[in-house]
Order: sequence, then C-alpha cells, then structure tokens
Amino acid sequence: MTVAGSGLGGGGDAANVSRTPCAGGGPHSKPGNASKNGRSCHHDRGAGRRPSQRALPAETLWLSRRSGDHTDGKLPYLAAKLTNGASANGEVSKNGKAGVNGGRRSDASIVKGWRYINKDGFTREPLKIAIAGGGAAGICLGIKLLEAQKDGRLGDIDVTIYERDQDYGGTWHANRYPGCRCDIPSHVYQFAFAPYADWPQFYSSSRDINKYMHVVAQKFGVEPLIKCNRTIISAIYSEETAKWTVEVETKGSGVETVEVDIYVPATGVLSQVNRPNIPGLDDFPKDRVLHTAEWPANLDYQTAFKDENVAVVGIGSSGLQTIGAIAPFAKSVSIFARSKFWISPPMLTEPAGTREWKGGNFYYSEAEKEEFATDENALYKHGSALSAATMHLFDVFFRDSAEQENMKATVRELMRADLREPELIAQLVPEWSHTYIAVALDSRFDLWCRRVTPCVPFMEAIHLPTVSLLMNPIEKVLKKAIVTKNGQQHEIDRIILATGFDTSFKPKYPLRGRKGVELGDVWKVRPKAYMSLAVAGFPNMFIMCGPGTVFANGSLLAGIEANAKYIVDVIAKMQSQDIKSMEICQENQDEYNRQQDSLMADLVFTSNCSSWYKSGRPDAPPDALFAGSTLQFMELLASPRWEDWKYERRHENKYSFLGKGTSSVRRYGYGRRVSTEEIVDPTSSIADSQIEGKGGDRAFYLTKEMHRNPLKLSDYREPTNGAIPINI
Repeated sequence: MTVAGSGLGGGGDAANVSRTPCAGGGPHSKPGNASKNGRSCHHDRGAGRRPSQRALPAETLWLSRRSGDHTDGKLPYLAAKLTNGASANGEVSKNGKAGVNGGRRSDASIVKGWRYINKDGFTREPLKIAIAGGGAAGICLGIKLLEAQKDGRLGDIDVTIYERDQDYGGTWHANRYPGCRCDIPSHVYQFAFAPYADWPQFYSSSRDINKYMHVVAQKFGVEPLIKCNRTIISAIYSEETAKWTVEVETKGSGVETVEVDIYVPATGVLSQVNRPNIPGLDDFPKDRVLHTAEWPANLDYQTAFKDENVAVVGIGSSGLQTIGAIAPFAKSVSIFARSKFWISPPMLTEPAGTREWKGGNFYYSEAEKEEFATDENALYKHGSALSAATMHLFDVFFRDSAEQENMKATVRELMRADLREPELIAQLVPEWSHTYIAVALDSRFDLWCRRVTPCVPFMEAIHLPTVSLLMNPIEKVLKKAIVTKNGQQHEIDRIILATGFDTSFKPKYPLRGRKGVELGDVWKVRPKAYMSLAVAGFPNMFIMCGPGTVFANGSLLAGIEANAKYIVDVIAKMQSQDIKSMEICQENQDEYNRQQDSLMADLVFTSNCSSWYKSGRPDAPPDALFAGSTLQFMELLASPRWEDWKYERRHENKYSFLGKGTSSVRRYGYGRRVSTEEIVDPTSSIADSQIEGKGGDRAFYLTKEMHRNPLKLSDYREPTNGAIPINI
C-alpha cells in the first residue's frame, strides 16, 4: 500500500510519501535534478519528490481513519506502529535491516562535490572535558554540564574535575584562618538554583560555606566527577587534532597524560599563595611562620598564641579578619600595614529586620531555619530582598557620583566614631590627617577602590592595649624580631602573613595555545580576556572566573552561574553543529576590552589605591574586574554573540550537521522530557507516536500551559474601524 499525501503535515520525520515519478524532474524539482534520460533521479531522499513525501512499506502500518474510508478524499490519520524493524525516522533495526532512510544514497545526492552525511540531524559528537579546579566555579560548571546532558542539550560527555587539594571547595577549603568569613550576606552568596535553608549566620564562616559547597556537589550529583590530589602541570593545545594534552600529577602516584576536546581553567584568581619578598624572612624559624591561605587545619590559636608576640603582615580582608579573631587571645599583636583602607559597618542589614547583633553578625534561630526549609515563600522573600539590595551597590561605583560621595561620607563618619582616637583616624581613614584636613592624593581613594570589609571585630581589637598599629614599612626580618625602616626593632615570636594571593592570573604551569604561545606571556603585561571566559589564540579553552569578571560587583556566584551557562551553550553548539574548534577573534576581544577600559576609567576601581584587583599596584588598571553591574554581566552572557567567534569545522560544509534531515528529538529529546516510567507504563497518557528513541517528544513545542486558556469563538469582536465584519 502507498498513501498519497501526508497525514502528519509536510516535513515531519515520519511523513507518508508517494513514489509517483515526476518526469523530467517534475514541477517540484529544480533544474539539474532530472536525469539525462528525462526521468527523475529517484533515491531514498531528495530530488523529484515533495518535501513531505516518503515511502513506507505497507506491512509496517495500520490505519485508523477518523471517519469513512480514506478514498473519500479525507487524509488518513497515522497512528502507526512500525513492526518490521524500521523506525519512521530511518533508524536501523536490531536485525540490521535499514529503515526507510537507512538505504544507500544515490549519486544524485552529490551536489557540487558535497554529499550529505547519513546521520541524524544535530547528532552530538562525544566530547571529553577537563576542568581544572574543584571550587565553586568548577562545581557549578560540572552541575550545568550534567543538567544540559539530562535535558538533551548535550549528548555524550566525559567530564573530570581535577582538584589539587585533598578535598574540594576551592578558596573556602583553603582559607581556614581565624575569623575567615564571607563579606556579603549568606543568603546572597549562594547559587540561584541551590538556595540554602541552613545558613547559621548572616555572614557565614569559611567552614560553613565549604559545607554548603559539599551539599551542593552531593545534591546535584557532581561529586563523583571530582578527583582530588590532582595537580595540572601542563596543558598544551594541538592545532592538528584540535585537542588539549593535559598532564596531571597525582600525589604519590606519578603523572597521567589525558587528551581532551575542551579545557576549562576554573581555579579563579584566589588560588596561588602570594609570599612577600622580605629580606631575612627565610631565616625566621619556619614553624613560626603562618600564611592565611595555608592555615593548619588543627591549630588551636586560642591556646598557641597566649604567650606569643604575634606579627600580622598585611591588612587586607584576611588581615583584618585574622586580627579581629586572634587579638583577644594573643600576648600581643603588632600590625604591619602599608596603606589606609575603608572598613564598613555590617552592610545590607535592613532587609534582615530587627536582630540580636553581636560582633557585627547574628545567628539565625532554629525556628527560622525550619521555616526556611518548609516555607518556600519565607526563604524566597528573605533571599530576594537581600539580593536586590546587593545589586543596588553598583550605583555607588561611579567616581564623584552623589551615591559614592554620600556612602563615603557615611562610612567615614562611622569609622571615625569607631576609631575614636585622632591618631588611629589619621593612620587608617583615607583622606584624613591628624587635623582632619584632606591629605595628599596617595592616601586618598574612593570607597570600594579596595575590597571593603565589614569587620566590627577588628574595630574592637584595635583598641586593646596589647594591639599596636605600625605604618612604617618593614626593612628586614631577624631571627626573633622585625625591623622597620625607621630603625625600630620589634620583638616577635610568630609571623602571620596575611598577604593574600598572586592575582596576576598567570598560570603557574605551561599553558600553550596556537603556535606554542604561553598564556603567561600573553598576560605578562595585562591579563585581558573576552567576557572573562575566552582568550584569542587558545581554541577550545573556556575559562571560569577569568580576568574581567564580577569579583567586586555583587555576588560572585551569580556571575559564576552566568559564566557556566555560557560555556554550556558553547559546548552544545560545538557538539551539535560539527564544530571542531571555537576561538574568539582577536579583533573582537580587543574591541570588547576597549569598551570595558573606557567605562572602567569612570569607576572607583581605578582610584589611586593598592588592591588585588590591580595585582597590588596602585597605578595598574583593575583588569580583574568587569566594568559593569553583575546584572549586566548576567545579561551579557545570557545571549552569546556567535558572530564574535571563528570556527574550525569537522567537514567542509558548515551545514553538515543537518545530516539526513531528522530532528534531534528522536535521540536526545528536548523541551519536556519523557521519563522512562512514562514509556514503560501502559497507562501513560503519552502516545506511542510521541516517543522517539530515548525520551524524545515530537510534540515538545506544545505545553499544557498553552492550552489552559484556549481561544473561543466568543472571543471574536465586531470591528470598530469601518472594516467589513466576518460573516460568522
């Protein structure tokens, strides 16, 4: 039997076809489709047929007519079950027989040297992905990759996350120093897809944030992808294969070499310890030198420091928090600082309501945490109010703006009130001298030029009689003392280096792109990237938390999510469109950064201060940061500009991925995914004709929501503009 016409509509993957020849190519063929003998060139797909036509063997069909016989001119409704080993979209059966699209391709399918590839359209090519870093960025990307695979956007992927430490968690695993905590509210510092009901405090400690990262990794199934105690020692790109060769050193087990399609550095910038170059430091007893980024896990500082004169070198966020925590327990604390800084009171507290604040923080009650866990409205209301307040901060970042000046004046007065003593005010508050007159430019800078830390414990510690603030630079270190440039010698039993991280972004291992170019050499002067996630000359390398991201613009985790989603979009495009490699165009990267630099000149981050955003150099540009709000960063990455990229194709025809004309629904599914339970459940409402292969839904583009309020004839209204009404 053959059925003339299509009961499913033109172009469907399982449309009925007529094999009636169109002599000379027929009215539906194009010039050149006819054979030399004047007849159409018949083959399994293509010339001489209507696009909606395809022959199906009679024995594979049974027809359920809606009314009357199909010979009355009404098209039959196809509710076919294909029984003889061939699927309606051409899948080869288990017994090896080809389906309707599985036969040979005729010579006529060669058009100007190109023959289509006999595969399903949008077939996802298997890809191997290596992610360097098991912190928040690596965890988030791993989750988004698994999520995309589950909903059909990605096909087969082999993902490994390499973490150099003995446990994952990134900076929140590495930073265990006393007092370490996030400087924005806990309910803001979380992934949007993973709100947390059990934050113990308004500003959570590094330990609690690390617990959250573990809960997220376990809940979303990414933990099995993480391999700890693995250090990347080299990553080299091959132009011949368009793959990365990555050498991974396992502690105690040697070096493993893996070849991957995609390499993702996700170590961020707060990963390489920065050790100051101070004369004599190496002569000080090694067991008496601590670094805030390498704090011993089991050190009881409250006992260990009680009889010690402790020196803290550095007064950034880690220094402030450490001093606030250890000062009440040490014999004495000497603070060696080089510059002034802003310290804010607890920020964004209004949405939190009336609380019992202590030391600039408060605990959530067990009852409130239980409410967050059981009442989604309560958790949403609290988190969204705090997040909205955080996103308002960008208004303060414009230099000389009313918002900046008002906030600066507020913080200045609060600092003066907390410090009280004129000498301390002159030493610490930017823009002020002993006589409260504006001082030289080198000690004046805008609020948020450096990271602003809410640190009430430091403000309390600075008034202890055992704490001294020394603003003279260090000359050298002796075996039991530190000598400052003014010649004074300070007896010291222990040194704590609160000097943070190497924030130059340059990798500490060979990372080579095209022509063997080292990324460290490219970033020798300035670390510049395209939207923080790609670098010209480094194909198939996509960065998480690269230079130019939202480290200071709001919640970093919101930016990390946007970053991860973008990379998933790139990988999905590569995998489904026969793309061998993707690389950002140098001219587009440069033009993007000209826009960034132009705006950054008007933002407070370019003010005259020393900050890690500038690799510690007051006159350097803040290349670590995105010039814009976190909301703009999210909006920017939500819609990739594919025209900014250049592509290396797997085949000479850029549309090779269309294959034999079938949809990817049959293999991967997208839209509403049909579950395994629905497929095997005989009572399921899912029609057999909807299920293709492994969970695809041919009617994926229709949803129940669309049908909740259907149009009705009664919705029609007679025209009022003089038009002739429809005769209904």
